[in-house]
Amino acid sequence: MAIIPTDLLDRIRALERQVRELMGSANTTPAQNSIVGGEVVIGERGRLRVRTAGDQDLLYLGRVQPDRGEDTPQQGLVVRRDDGSLALTVWTGAPDTLPVQAVQILDRRGNVVVADDTVRGGLARPYIPFALPAPVDTARWESTGATEWTTLHRGPGLVQHPRLHCRIAAEGGAGGEVRLLVDGDQVGPVGGPGPGLVLTERMTADYGATVTFEIQARVTTPGTTIRCRPLTLYGLES
Repeated sequence: MAIIPTDLLDRIRALERQVRELMGSANTTPAQNSIVGGEVVIGERGRLRVRTAGDQDLLYLGRVQPDRGEDTPQQGLVVRRDDGSLALTVWTGAPDTLPVQAVQILDRRGNVVVADDTVRGGLARPYIPFALPAPVDTARWESTGATEWTTLHRGPGLVQHPRLHCRIAAEGGAGGEVRLLVDGDQVGPVGGPGPGLVLTERMTADYGATVTFEIQARVTTPGTTIRCRPLTLYGLES
């Protein structure tokens, strides 16, 4: 048997080791949870779908239902909370009658609390009232000299926020009082001439309910008069 140089045997062993490493690398699946310097492209009516640990749909990005037509899919975004309730949508539920997709944010009960206007643009919800201009001449404000609570202003309102902010200007003799009622119940403290009434209180009515606001006033000293004028009334977050 011919003598094989030692250095040649070492080289053969090294080649065998390298071949084994290459074979192992070829059978190993590379990591697919990281993208560096690239992008993910989902086409051909595909979509990205994310599910919770409980196998519930959490997010759809791409094709969403319903389709716009037999051969026209609807592309959009649907995000749910992990309890299954809708949280954010960019889609239309009736592509045939309402083709423009609205951006909507929903609360846990399914109420649309924020949405854009799909016809002329801008804000669709929430409804935000403008402050009512008040007469400069305080003599033209509603007034009363009664010692019992008397309603001077009354009107409906749509509840869209969990809290209410109100400012009422008041003018008159010392001891006059003014207050705000919602569906017949007093909300917040009593105000009076000078500082008027400024309050921020929690609403007890449900979202979307129509309530009746009343501004009442009275005097504590017979023969005096109190005048008042609502300046602003709007909703606030929690």
